[in-house]
Amino acid sequence: MRNILVIVIVVVLFSISSASAQFLGQLTPAPTLNKGDALLGGYLGVYEDAFSVFGQARYGLAKYVDFGFKMGLVDLDPKNSVGLVVGGDVKYWFMEERTGDPLDISVAGATEYWKVSKQEVFLLGCNIIGSYQIDYGQNKSVTPYGRFNVRWERTDSEKSENSKEGKGKNGSDDDLGVAVSLGADFRFSSNLNLIGELVIDDYVGLVLGINYFIF
Repeated sequence: MRNILVIVIVVVLFSISSASAQFLGQLTPAPTLNKGDALLGGYLGVYEDAFSVFGQARYGLAKYVDFGFKMGLVDLDPKNSVGLVVGGDVKYWFMEERTGDPLDISVAGATEYWKVSKQEVFLLGCNIIGSYQIDYGQNKSVTPYGRFNVRWERTDSEKSENSKEGKGKNGSDDDLGVAVSLGADFRFSSNLNLIGELVIDDYVGLVLGINYFIF
């Protein structure tokens, strides 16, 4: 069964074209924040042809449910064009390792929007996140995690003045996309975590940052 699942995922990854990319990543393991808890994060993303700098605010809405909002800037190279990127997700934690399940697993609905120069992209999809926490000291742990993302995406591009369609006309494209994120969360104290994440998408990249639990 496990081998069949791996084969299905690989086939999906290579059969669905990715017209754009996500720049905001996952940046949290599968477990959700407790109700009323919150964290703030700051991150730097380095991709094949892009850079991003952004932050996150995350809040526990209820037991096993939290919400995250991310916002920042993305720079597409070699265009050297800087634009806004925003996104958010609502995550539900439904398998819990500490109660006997093999892994922590959650599912999330997520969205992302970015606009750079004459290109505007809107993404809407679903994330499946799995992780496993390994404790190695008081208030210290490392949590490897992975995310599989399936999404619908819409790209709007303004045609150039030399376009055959004519000046001032726009082009739009709807597509399906997939992405995989592989990361690790390093907790060094009760309120400070370091995050490193490899994002495998149309833009392959590495995101590094800090999560700080404010309450």
